[in-house]
Amino acid sequence: MKEKKNEPGEMSFESSLEELESLVEKLEKGQLTLDESLGIFERGMKLARVCNQKLSKAERKIEVLIEENGKLKTESFIDD
Repeated sequence: MKEKKNEPGEMSFESSLEELESLVEKLEKGQLTLDESLGIFERGMKLARVCNQKLSKAERKIEVLIEENGKLKTESFIDD
């Protein structure tokens, strides 16, 4: 039985992203069977979906934090 920690929804963003990068490397090497590749691809899609959801949630939290006078003030993030 799998531990919940290994389920994409229960993992931290950083752990999910790290595993996703590892899976991409395995697929890029191309030394897997079709079944192995499909299993890894499926896991990768779940991880990517979870990462996207966590990023979206973080973005919404940031928007709430910059709310001013009852109106949402969105600002572009510029990385120097």
